[in-house]
Amino acid sequence: MTSRKFDSHREAENLMVMETTGQIDAIGMEVALTMLSEQMIGMHHGGILMRAHDVQWPTLGAIAVELRHWAQLMALIQKVDKVALITNQDWLRRAAAIESAVIPNLVIKSFGPEDEAAARAWLDVPLSADATAG
Repeated sequence: MTSRKFDSHREAENLMVMETTGQIDAIGMEVALTMLSEQMIGMHHGGILMRAHDVQWPTLGAIAVELRHWAQLMALIQKVDKVALITNQDWLRRAAAIESAVIPNLVIKSFGPEDEAAARAWLDVPLSADATAG
């Protein structure tokens, strides 16, 4: 069993940095949503730098929590324009590409673990000027 970890902090006015490993369960999802709701107060057109290592599919309980808090989750997503996902997991890259395609006004781009500088540079370009966002 892999231990789980989720941590986030606001690094700048419009930049959240998140790190996740393992499998998130119902309690972890509740804690993560509460933490993000508090940390993202006042954020507009922000970016997220997400480091994801050894991530496993969430438990059914975590998915149920996410569905129960759907409105809250959508309100958080509306504060964000871009997500730079740093991972070496192909399934997570594919899932991110699907989310990017189906969630309006949100662009998710995947980067390898060695490309954090490129991910940060991509996040610095406003969505309106980003040719890769289309």
